[in-house]
Amino acid sequence: MLHKLPAVVLTLAATAASGQEIYSWKDSAGRVHYSDMPPAEASVRTLRKAPLAPEKAPAADGPQAAPSMAEKELAFKKRRATAAEAEEKAASERANADARQKDCSEARAQLVAMQDGQRVARFAENGERVVLDDAEHEAEIERLGKYVARNCK
Repeated sequence: MLHKLPAVVLTLAATAASGQEIYSWKDSAGRVHYSDMPPAEASVRTLRKAPLAPEKAPAADGPQAAPSMAEKELAFKKRRATAAEAEEKAASERANADARQKDCSEARAQLVAMQDGQRVARFAENGERVVLDDAEHEAEIERLGKYVARNCK
């Protein structure tokens, strides 16, 4: 009798997972049988009843079923990707702000130097140094002043 117990347990587990009714009965020799279909000639005892109606998906406003491991993993990866994108965007914005601040600092320093009357030389296309005359000097002061006013607030 004990050698049949694992088979009975596996049968019960398999039929329980499928959601069907399970029946138990004794035959004329006194042996107990388990099945998902009752015999017509024996008195049958129902061990487990099938659900009356198939389970429906929960309503949109009702309680949600617990997410599966795959759904949890997908949500975790999505959160991690979103956080990485936000961190990358913040780092890019910091780098842009630092570059803008450096450009403004250099432009202000050049403007102060030009306003103090220092002579400025530039390199021509052929590589020679060309000193700015008074008109070019004033034009450069005006250009730097507009740049600082527009970009360095």
